[in-house]
Amino acid sequence: AIAALMAVSFDVQCAGIQDRKPGKEKVAKKICTVTFQTNMHCKNCEKKITENLSYMKGVEGLKVSLKDQEITVKYDSLKTGEGAFVKEIERLGYKAVRKPL
Repeated sequence: AIAALMAVSFDVQCAGIQDRKPGKEKVAKKICTVTFQTNMHCKNCEKKITENLSYMKGVEGLKVSLKDQEITVKYDSLKTGEGAFVKEIERLGYKAVRKPL
């Protein structure tokens, strides 16, 4: 089943945003969302993934679910990409299989 998921082509869900900070110029963002299936075993796994991914450059939001075995990342694609998340999740010792939208 995992091999079948990997063989499918995916669309990334994204939206362009112009953010204006007080006293600063507009900052362009391209916010995208991606979900990965993973192999967490316990609450400590969930915490480890949450702590590490939340500090990555460009992460705007994060939901890590032990119950659903899923990691959903909302990120600025002008600062980072899916490959960086896969690399970090695998570095932590977990699988990261892109889930279709």
